[in-house]
Amino acid sequence: MDARANRPLRVVLIEDSAVLRDMLSSILGGIRTLEIVGTADSESAALVVLTRVRPDLAIVDLELKAGTGLGILASLHAAPERFGSPAAVVFSNHSHPAVRARCAALGAAAFFDKSFQMDELLGYVDGMAGQGAPLAI
Repeated sequence: MDARANRPLRVVLIEDSAVLRDMLSSILGGIRTLEIVGTADSESAALVVLTRVRPDLAIVDLELKAGTGLGILASLHAAPERFGSPAAVVFSNHSHPAVRARCAALGAAAFFDKSFQMDELLGYVDGMAGQGAPLAI
């Protein structure tokens, strides 16, 4: 049986823009089978939150106030047990194929471009929260 069967999908949102972080928190908060359990705007703050709350999913921006989302992905990839082995998806404006490839190599399950893939990100997260099998994009 799925360990998550009787609880919401626990999500940490890692985004340096307070406006976007609040907007995503509000939109995602409307998914009744999802709970935002932490937010961070820097690499070091994110690693503290991820270690403390051990979420099911981390939504990671690559450009942060301090540090990078690539650093977070590298940490998740190097020591997944430290963080509870969450899935990680990237939500960033930096969508060059080389950047996408690096994120995939570091274990990102999916990559969404902020410029035009907000709906796809929300659909992916909604699929995870509904315990479906979201498609990696």
